[in-house]
Amino acid sequence: MTTAKRPIYDFNSWLGMRLLEDGTVELEARAPEHQIGHEMVHLAVLTTLGEVAAAHAADCAVVPSALTVNFLRPAAIGRLTAKGRVLTKGRRLCTAEGEVFSGDKLVAKVTVTFAVMQPSG
Repeated sequence: MTTAKRPIYDFNSWLGMRLLEDGTVELEARAPEHQIGHEMVHLAVLTTLGEVAAAHAADCAVVPSALTVNFLRPAAIGRLTAKGRVLTKGRRLCTAEGEVFSGDKLVAKVTVTFAVMQPSG
């Protein structure tokens, strides 16, 4: 199993996500595209942040095949962080979760079943 961290690309970079050295995914949610309503982060941003943290915890190439998200409280505009952890991992499937925080408050929990991508060849 490799310990090298993969960079975040494309849509996630456009949202402003950064992968920190400890594996935490961080986002400064201040842009208009991050918001819904008055001073609240859109649920799609919270879901994506949790899914990306879960994928990084898997520590291999994965593609989501099922996702469940629980929104626990509104997330205020500002710094969001997410940390992932693997729940189960086999040769073909990996289930992991990402917990999303606004400050020290847990705002969403994302559970993802991933298909593990096999190297070609």
